[in-house]
Amino acid sequence: MNIFCNHCKKNISKVEVWFLKDINNFTSRKLIYAVCPVCKEQIITLVEKRISDNKVFISKNISGINAVKTLYRERKRLVSQNFKIDVSDLFGWIYGVNKEIVNKKGEVTQVRQYSSDFFGNKKIVKKIKAK
Repeated sequence: MNIFCNHCKKNISKVEVWFLKDINNFTSRKLIYAVCPVCKEQIITLVEKRISDNKVFISKNISGINAVKTLYRERKRLVSQNFKIDVSDLFGWIYGVNKEIVNKKGEVTQVRQYSSDFFGNKKIVKKIKAK
């Protein structure tokens, strides 16, 4: 998930993650908060899952007065927060995935081990060469 400052055209790498209380129709709520290092603009992304059909909604790169209003509204629902998280890190429950790379003869040439979260994000841990 990328946090992007529209004003400076910069990707932001360090963020805060706020875990929020559930509301009437939504659960698994997270607010990702960052401040642009160049222009000092506040940028947020809100991730929440609708209870009725388990559809995930992501409101990306909210900035300006809308970000301030959202931060003010959601701070009373704050359960916990993590500071200075690198955007490339995975969050939530993480599990391991092994992926075999097979050549045209049907032989396994390489095994790639990934750590993955339940949001579809993957991060390669290591590559193992087969003999």
